[in-house]
Amino acid sequence: MNKLLLSVLTLATLSTASAAEKVGGYLLGVQYQRDTNATDAVRFGLGLPLAAAFNGGGFVTVSGDVSYLRHTAPETESVQPYYGGSLGLLGVFATSGGDSAGALGLFPSVLGGANFNVTDQVSLFGELGVGPRVVFVTGGGSDWTFGLGARLGVNYNLR
Repeated sequence: MNKLLLSVLTLATLSTASAAEKVGGYLLGVQYQRDTNATDAVRFGLGLPLAAAFNGGGFVTVSGDVSYLRHTAPETESVQPYYGGSLGLLGVFATSGGDSAGALGLFPSVLGGANFNVTDQVSLFGELGVGPRVVFVTGGGSDWTFGLGARLGVNYNLR
């Protein structure tokens, strides 16, 4: 199943030579988006690594996601709504007072948002996502909850 998912994502990403490409940034992250046809796109996001050190400990986090987006209006419109699905992953390692722990989070979600075209090259976007949040902790524990996420940022069209 994993090989199939990776193959589909790779083919979708590489299948069109003249596809529009965007790079962007959002609060605490960066992203790359490539159109697969006139209405669909694949987006890869990378959350900025966060780290902190304090008396006797610290933590490090890294996150990323892959999203499939379907636009409901042409890119030439001033507002371009979209919907889609996303699969996010989060890794955390923390230590304090000689003890350490790690966690891995998996965040599948359904999302909706809109691009607001400022110029031909620059657009602002806002997005909401909802879905389960599953966290696996070192030592065999796990937990899940239902969560809501938001993403606000800016995109730049490469071509």
